[in-house]
Amino acid sequence: MKAKAQKTVFANCTLVDVKADCALVKGVDIFVEEGRIADIKPACGDRTGWEVYDATGKFVMPGLVNAHAHLFGTGLPSKVISGGGAQKLVLKLVHSPLGMAVLKMLVASACAQELNSGVTTLRGLGDFRFSDVAVRDALKKGKGKAAGLDLIVSGPAITAPGGHGDGTFAVTASAPEEFASLAAHNAGNGSDLIKICITGGVTDAKKKGEPGEVKMTAEQVKAVCDRAHSLGKKVAAHIQSPKGVEIAALNGVDTVEHGAHMSEEAAAALKARGGAVVATYTPAYPYYKLPPEITKLDEVRRFNSGIVLEAMTQCVKDAYAHGITVAMGTDASCPFSTQTGMWRELVYFARLGGFGAKAAIYAATMGGATAVGRQDVTGSVEKGKRADLLVLAEDPVQNLETLRDPVAVVAGGRLIDRPRVKRNKKIESVLDGLMKEL
Repeated sequence: MKAKAQKTVFANCTLVDVKADCALVKGVDIFVEEGRIADIKPACGDRTGWEVYDATGKFVMPGLVNAHAHLFGTGLPSKVISGGGAQKLVLKLVHSPLGMAVLKMLVASACAQELNSGVTTLRGLGDFRFSDVAVRDALKKGKGKAAGLDLIVSGPAITAPGGHGDGTFAVTASAPEEFASLAAHNAGNGSDLIKICITGGVTDAKKKGEPGEVKMTAEQVKAVCDRAHSLGKKVAAHIQSPKGVEIAALNGVDTVEHGAHMSEEAAAALKARGGAVVATYTPAYPYYKLPPEITKLDEVRRFNSGIVLEAMTQCVKDAYAHGITVAMGTDASCPFSTQTGMWRELVYFARLGGFGAKAAIYAATMGGATAVGRQDVTGSVEKGKRADLLVLAEDPVQNLETLRDPVAVVAGGRLIDRPRVKRNKKIESVLDGLMKEL
């Protein structure tokens, strides 16, 4: 690992221009100074006074934007997610005096893994005890192994009693004014945005065919969004049914997470707001394809995962049809969604969703940056933007799987050469097997 140099030129690379349909620009020098892209020039120019990183034969694209992750877990399958005694024991630890130290350690480790696997902008959507906020503040000071990572956090999610995350990473309210108060509380504790859970999810559905049962009313959603927007905060919403999308779009939500079919009215409202759709294939595909004895989820959850997969693809199609920004995230911490799996999300989006490599790369860069409000800062390799770069061995359009092992990661100018990530061999083997079926 190498500390940030003051002046570095990534010499003689092939630039992947995500804003020009991933066109390849050969023989380029990218000059990085004080964490920013100072210039981009033909490779035959003067490099005097610059530290040279020889990128001959390498491809350079923007760093990835993981727009939806949870940072308190590893992605290992566990019965904890389904409730019961095991979950109660974990929650008891989380809320103990030792809990915050453990949470910070887990979140910091997750951030380092995300960064080393190519994610330079990361949005955490739902934590325990504002642990994401604490780690974000440390990163802003340049502290920790994930220094350079741009971490955007919501703090605890907000839901109704019995809603998704209730009792774990979400806090609950009933009356609209209570929801507004919780939004203000999160903002006051340093949250960058507000996360709500409008519908249930795969892990808490009790019946086949009901992965997105509506839990929050239109009035409750509007109360959160109105208060959040008055405080300058956007709202992201967990949604897994068409009715949930309708409520979200018509009442102020900015980003639809996971998603389902959007009506014309819902799409028009989200488009007018400059909103976005964030797809998360990474946990849903293994849930659906793998047997319950491997995922530790029951048949109801497996069945409902198939519904979610189809609904998510339809939501992305609806978004594209209406000119709505599309982004992606891994929903990391869910079973089989590790903190090193963003590259898989691109492959799933391209192949499982059927949208192709170029669309996947754009959604993971400029699309993601736009969805999280960083489009003027990152998402493309342009003069003046943050130096968020991936150095790759191959053209990612021709081989998305080259993203699995970046040659180098640059985050806010900090160079990590030959980054190392910690992967669980058993999980990777299972997921590699599923990848062959795409």
